Amino acid sequence: MKNVKSIAIKASMLAAMTVLASAAQAATWVDVGPASGFIIDSSAVTYSPAPALQVKYYDGNLTPQSPSNIQGYINGVFGTSLGAAVSYCDNATSGCTAGTTAGFSGGVNSYTSAAAYDYLAIHFGQGELVFHWAAPLAAGTTFTVSGLPKELSNYRAFISAVPEPETYAMLLAGLGMLGFLARRRLGKQAS
Repeated sequence: MKNVKSIAIKASMLAAMTVLASAAQAATWVDVGPASGFIIDSSAVTYSPAPALQVKYYDGNLTPQSPSNIQGYINGVFGTSLGAAVSYCDNATSGCTAGTTAGFSGGVNSYTSAAAYDYLAIHFGQGELVFHWAAPLAAGTTFTVSGLPKELSNYRAFISAVPEPETYAMLLAGLGMLGFLARRRLGKQAS
Protein backbone atom coordinates (compact mmCIF):
# COMPACT_ATOMS: atom_id res chain seq x y z
CA MET A 1 0.00 0.00 0.00
CA LYS A 2 2.88 2.35 0.80
CA ASN A 3 4.36 1.67 -2.66
CA VAL A 4 1.10 2.68 -4.36
CA LYS A 5 0.94 5.91 -2.32
CA SER A 6 4.59 6.65 -3.06
CA ILE A 7 4.08 6.10 -6.78
CA ALA A 8 0.93 8.25 -6.77
CA ILE A 9 2.73 11.08 -4.97
CA LYS A 10 5.70 10.91 -7.36
CA ALA A 11 3.38 10.85 -10.38
CA SER A 12 1.41 13.87 -9.15
CA MET A 13 4.65 15.77 -8.43
CA LEU A 14 5.93 14.97 -11.92
CA ALA A 15 2.64 16.13 -13.45
CA ALA A 16 2.75 19.38 -11.46
CA MET A 17 6.35 20.04 -12.52
CA THR A 18 5.42 19.39 -16.16
CA VAL A 19 2.50 21.85 -15.97
CA LEU A 20 4.72 24.48 -14.33
CA ALA A 21 7.47 23.98 -16.92
CA SER A 22 5.03 24.34 -19.83
CA ALA A 23 3.51 27.44 -18.23
CA ALA A 24 6.98 28.95 -17.89
CA GLN A 25 7.57 28.40 -21.62
CA ALA A 26 4.20 29.84 -22.71
CA ALA A 27 4.37 33.16 -24.52
CA THR A 28 3.24 36.17 -22.51
CA TRP A 29 2.66 39.92 -22.83
CA VAL A 30 5.15 41.99 -20.84
CA ASP A 31 5.16 45.75 -20.12
CA VAL A 32 8.50 47.10 -21.35
CA GLY A 33 7.71 50.81 -21.64
CA PRO A 34 7.00 53.67 -21.75
CA ALA A 35 10.72 54.40 -21.50
CA SER A 36 12.34 55.22 -24.85
CA GLY A 37 14.74 52.31 -24.37
CA PHE A 38 14.34 48.78 -23.03
CA ILE A 39 15.93 45.32 -23.29
CA ILE A 40 14.55 42.40 -25.32
CA ASP A 41 16.54 39.16 -25.51
CA SER A 42 19.71 40.99 -24.38
CA SER A 43 19.29 43.63 -27.11
CA ALA A 44 18.92 47.32 -26.24
CA VAL A 45 15.88 48.56 -28.18
CA THR A 46 15.16 52.27 -28.69
CA TYR A 47 12.31 54.02 -30.49
CA SER A 48 10.95 57.45 -31.36
CA PRO A 49 8.77 59.41 -31.08
CA ALA A 50 9.01 58.72 -27.37
CA PRO A 51 7.75 58.24 -24.85
CA ALA A 52 4.70 56.20 -25.67
CA LEU A 53 2.01 55.86 -23.00
CA GLN A 54 2.49 52.06 -23.00
CA VAL A 55 4.78 49.57 -24.73
CA LYS A 56 4.06 45.85 -24.54
CA TYR A 57 6.14 42.94 -25.82
CA TYR A 58 4.80 39.49 -26.73
CA ASP A 59 7.52 36.87 -26.65
CA GLY A 60 5.82 34.50 -29.06
CA ASN A 61 4.50 34.38 -32.60
CA LEU A 62 1.02 35.86 -33.11
CA THR A 63 -0.59 34.19 -36.09
CA PRO A 64 -2.11 34.97 -38.43
CA GLN A 65 -0.59 38.43 -38.95
CA SER A 66 -3.55 40.02 -40.72
CA PRO A 67 -4.46 43.54 -39.56
CA SER A 68 -7.85 42.36 -38.23
CA ASN A 69 -6.26 39.61 -36.13
CA ILE A 70 -3.62 41.97 -34.72
CA GLN A 71 -6.46 44.40 -33.95
CA GLY A 72 -8.18 41.65 -31.93
CA TYR A 73 -4.99 40.90 -29.96
CA ILE A 74 -4.50 44.62 -29.16
CA ASN A 75 -8.14 45.03 -28.11
CA GLY A 76 -7.73 42.11 -25.71
CA VAL A 77 -4.39 43.14 -24.23
CA PHE A 78 -5.03 46.88 -23.91
CA GLY A 79 -8.75 46.55 -23.14
CA THR A 80 -9.66 48.95 -25.93
CA SER A 81 -11.85 49.02 -28.99
CA LEU A 82 -9.80 49.95 -32.01
CA GLY A 83 -11.09 51.05 -35.36
CA ALA A 84 -9.82 49.26 -38.46
CA ALA A 85 -6.15 49.48 -39.38
CA VAL A 86 -5.46 52.92 -40.82
CA SER A 87 -2.16 51.91 -42.34
CA TYR A 88 0.02 48.82 -42.58
CA CYS A 89 2.73 47.19 -44.61
CA ASP A 90 3.99 43.63 -44.77
CA ASN A 91 7.56 44.53 -45.63
CA ALA A 92 9.44 47.54 -46.92
CA THR A 93 8.19 46.97 -50.48
CA SER A 94 4.55 45.96 -49.94
CA GLY A 95 2.05 48.76 -49.43
CA CYS A 96 4.42 50.93 -47.39
CA THR A 97 4.87 54.66 -47.69
CA ALA A 98 8.13 56.09 -49.00
CA GLY A 99 10.99 55.91 -46.51
CA THR A 100 9.70 52.82 -44.71
CA THR A 101 12.32 50.19 -43.95
CA ALA A 102 12.01 46.72 -42.49
CA GLY A 103 14.12 43.63 -42.07
CA PHE A 104 17.17 45.05 -40.30
CA SER A 105 18.06 42.97 -37.26
CA GLY A 106 19.87 45.25 -34.80
CA GLY A 107 19.74 48.18 -37.22
CA VAL A 108 17.36 51.11 -37.62
CA ASN A 109 13.89 50.45 -39.05
CA SER A 110 11.41 53.20 -39.86
CA TYR A 111 7.75 53.52 -40.71
CA THR A 112 5.81 56.51 -42.00
CA SER A 113 2.01 56.29 -41.97
CA ALA A 114 -0.21 58.16 -44.38
CA ALA A 115 -2.83 58.46 -41.59
CA ALA A 116 -2.79 59.43 -37.91
CA TYR A 117 -2.53 56.54 -35.43
CA ASP A 118 -2.13 55.96 -31.70
CA TYR A 119 -1.41 52.20 -31.67
CA LEU A 120 1.41 50.61 -33.66
CA ALA A 121 2.18 46.88 -33.73
CA ILE A 122 5.47 45.71 -35.18
CA HIS A 123 6.29 42.06 -35.77
CA PHE A 124 9.84 40.77 -35.67
CA GLY A 125 11.04 37.18 -35.70
CA GLN A 126 8.95 35.37 -33.12
CA GLY A 127 7.86 38.50 -31.25
CA GLU A 128 5.48 41.45 -31.30
CA LEU A 129 5.87 44.97 -29.93
CA VAL A 130 2.81 47.18 -29.48
CA PHE A 131 3.17 50.90 -28.82
CA HIS A 132 0.33 53.11 -27.56
CA TRP A 133 0.57 56.90 -27.45
CA ALA A 134 -1.72 59.14 -25.37
CA ALA A 135 -2.52 61.28 -28.43
CA PRO A 136 -2.49 60.13 -32.07
CA LEU A 137 0.71 60.67 -34.02
CA ALA A 138 0.06 62.93 -36.99
CA ALA A 139 -0.04 61.54 -40.52
CA GLY A 140 3.43 61.66 -42.01
CA THR A 141 5.21 61.20 -38.65
CA THR A 142 8.10 58.75 -38.99
CA PHE A 143 8.38 56.08 -36.32
CA THR A 144 11.86 54.56 -35.86
CA VAL A 145 12.97 51.54 -33.87
CA SER A 146 16.48 50.18 -33.53
CA GLY A 147 18.21 47.31 -31.81
CA LEU A 148 15.58 44.62 -32.38
CA PRO A 149 17.06 41.16 -31.76
CA LYS A 150 15.48 39.74 -34.95
CA GLU A 151 14.43 41.05 -38.35
CA LEU A 152 11.34 43.23 -38.47
CA SER A 153 8.71 41.93 -40.88
CA ASN A 154 5.64 44.18 -40.69
CA TYR A 155 3.89 47.23 -39.23
CA ARG A 156 0.20 47.62 -38.31
CA ALA A 157 -1.09 51.11 -37.33
CA PHE A 158 -4.48 51.66 -35.67
CA ILE A 159 -6.47 54.59 -34.33
CA SER A 160 -8.70 54.39 -31.25
CA ALA A 161 -12.37 54.21 -32.10
CA VAL A 162 -14.29 57.43 -31.39
CA PRO A 163 -17.85 56.90 -30.16
CA GLU A 164 -20.60 58.07 -32.51
CA PRO A 165 -22.84 60.97 -31.38
CA GLU A 166 -25.72 58.50 -31.00
CA THR A 167 -23.74 56.68 -28.33
CA TYR A 168 -23.48 59.84 -26.27
CA ALA A 169 -27.20 60.53 -26.80
CA MET A 170 -28.08 57.06 -25.50
CA LEU A 171 -25.80 57.56 -22.50
CA LEU A 172 -27.44 60.88 -21.63
CA ALA A 173 -30.92 59.41 -22.09
CA GLY A 174 -30.02 56.53 -19.76
CA LEU A 175 -28.63 58.87 -17.13
CA GLY A 176 -31.78 61.04 -17.40
CA MET A 177 -33.94 57.97 -16.92
CA LEU A 178 -31.97 56.94 -13.82
CA GLY A 179 -32.33 60.46 -12.41
CA PHE A 180 -36.09 60.43 -13.08
CA LEU A 181 -36.50 57.04 -11.36
CA ALA A 182 -34.41 58.12 -8.37
CA ARG A 183 -36.43 61.33 -7.98
CA ARG A 184 -39.69 59.40 -8.29
CA ARG A 185 -38.55 56.91 -5.65
CA LEU A 186 -37.65 59.74 -3.26
CA GLY A 187 -41.09 61.30 -3.84
CA LYS A 188 -42.86 58.04 -2.93
CA GLN A 189 -40.77 57.65 0.26
CA ALA A 190 -41.58 61.23 1.38
CA SER A 191 -45.37 60.67 1.14
